[in-house]
Amino acid sequence: MSQPAATPRRLVVGYIATDRGRDAIALAISLARSAGIELIVSIVRPESSTFTAGNSIPQDGTGIVSQQLEDWLDEALALVPDDVTARGVIHTSSNESKGLMEVAETEGALGIVIGARATTLMRSFRIGTVATSLLHSSTVPVVLAPAGNSDIGPVSRITTLFGARPGAAALIGAAVQSAAALDVDLRLLSLIENDGLGEDDTVEIQEFAEEYGGAVLAGRAAEMFESGRAVVKSQAGADIEDAAANVDFQPGEIAFIGSSRLGRGGRVFIGARARRLLRVLPVPVVVVPRRAISTVSSK
Repeated sequence: MSQPAATPRRLVVGYIATDRGRDAIALAISLARSAGIELIVSIVRPESSTFTAGNSIPQDGTGIVSQQLEDWLDEALALVPDDVTARGVIHTSSNESKGLMEVAETEGALGIVIGARATTLMRSFRIGTVATSLLHSSTVPVVLAPAGNSDIGPVSRITTLFGARPGAAALIGAAVQSAAALDVDLRLLSLIENDGLGEDDTVEIQEFAEEYGGAVLAGRAAEMFESGRAVVKSQAGADIEDAAANVDFQPGEIAFIGSSRLGRGGRVFIGARARRLLRVLPVPVVVVPRRAISTVSSK
């Protein structure tokens, strides 16, 4: 008897015809190549709006508007190289963030990739309206591509910024699972506002991994620690931003952060702490819902 085909792993890429959309595509390509993921490049057409090129898109799907949508989607797909599997979707919804979540649910996607707004002085990410909405309501991880710095090549390491807060099990479990699936090193980094935190509490990390993914994932975590592929460190600073700003990142690295304790129903809810981190992190960031059941690289 033949074996059933494996369920494809997919990422939704929110695309608009600006540099922000191209940043999202560039990062998604790096993730797809590293993890064998199919990309669902998505343009959302609001149900009711007036047409403004490059911004809002009306419900009317005929004539010049329909052709513009198709042209934008063709432009987006042309950015994807032949070694990455991708297809395009034009989806109608009441707003862009809701539409991206609807596509993610329909496709069984592991996450949603979006671009950040243009950078400003001393800030790596500017969170616009769409990103803010996703970061308060998505049930899957939201992957933020930094402006102008999203073509990271092969993923080289995952750094997870965590603290002793509710939801740590989901964040750490997702990070362990992703690092194991990608076969990359994992750095678990606790940001503290003063000295005094030990660096080697690997038992607690394995307990978090087991809570998130069961004994198998806990075993993977133990193996990664034993082989030196995973480490626990702390980074002190005058405040959270200062501690994060002093973290060294290598080429190809991505950061995982968790949603706020205020998140309900397993959804992402980005709080003040996470927003402070986004102001200084120079690498792509994955924001993990408190009760995430999968990650951008789960198998």
